Amino acid sequence: MTVAMMKPKEETRLVPLLGEIKVTRLGTSLSAQDAKLISPMLQENVGVFAWTAADMLAVDPSIIVHKLSTFKDVRPITQKKRKLGNEKRVAAREEAEKLLQARFIQEAHYTTWPTNVVLVRKPNRK
Repeated sequence: MTVAMMKPKEETRLVPLLGEIKVTRLGTSLSAQDAKLISPMLQENVGVFAWTAADMLAVDPSIIVHKLSTFKDVRPITQKKRKLGNEKRVAAREEAEKLLQARFIQEAHYTTWPTNVVLVRKPNRK
């Protein structure tokens, strides 16, 4: 399950951070007093939030990086390439381009370990 698909464990209320352009949510189990303390702090620090992958250009690979680790004596398992269809192919290419431009991913050539792209529609239907 992806984070975008996870539902909060409790009811939430919107907290505007930058007018109505940027908003976040706080759980309703948070006391009114704590919410009053936290909301202004969130609003003052709106610049530290990453709203898109492009907002996180400065993530240093020494903090986090993922590599495909394989053993030389293990036989590769490959999947037969499936066609995506035009709409899905365009969406996958756009997302990959965003992540490449943000330097979140880089092109890797694992010609013996191919896998198909799996697209999942977000709750907002994108």
